[in-house]
Amino acid sequence: MGNLVVRVPFVPMSTKVAEEMVRFAGLEGTETVYDIGAGDGRILLTAKRLHPHVRAVGWEYVPTVWLLGKFRIWWSGQEVTFRLGDSRTQDMHDADCIFLYLYSTVMSSLEEKFDRELKPGTKVLSHVFPFPHRQPVAQKEVSWLKGRSKIYLYQW
Repeated sequence: MGNLVVRVPFVPMSTKVAEEMVRFAGLEGTETVYDIGAGDGRILLTAKRLHPHVRAVGWEYVPTVWLLGKFRIWWSGQEVTFRLGDSRTQDMHDADCIFLYLYSTVMSSLEEKFDRELKPGTKVLSHVFPFPHRQPVAQKEVSWLKGRSKIYLYQW
C-alpha cells in the first residue's frame, strides 16, 4: 500500500469541478454519498452545501492531506465524516453515490470492489479517469481555470 501513496499524489480539484460533479450526480438531497481519496474534503463540503441533508463520508489515505481535509471540514461547520485510512477495506454497500478523483492505477481494483458491494442503482462519478471495463451512462466536459476535463457517470 505504501507504493500507492507515491503513485497517487494529492492533486486538488477545482471548486467549479466539485460543484459540477455534485450537480451531475442528480442528488435528491437525502442520499449517502462517499468520496474515496477525499483529499481536502472539497466534494463532500460541496455536496453538503448544495444538499444539507445528505450523509457525507470520505476517506483519505495520506495523513497530512487527511489533516488538511479534517481542518477544512471543522472550519466549515458542516457535518461530514472524514476518516483516515484505506477506503478499499471499507464496506460500501450503503452508498447511494460515490465520488472519485483517483488515478487509473486504482480504478480497476475499485471496479471489482464495486461489482461485489454496491447495490443496484448506485451512482459513481469519476473526474478524469474512467473505469477500464465499464461504460459510463453519461459523461460531461467541464471547463475550468486550467483547461477542460471530463466527468464520467456510472450506474451500478
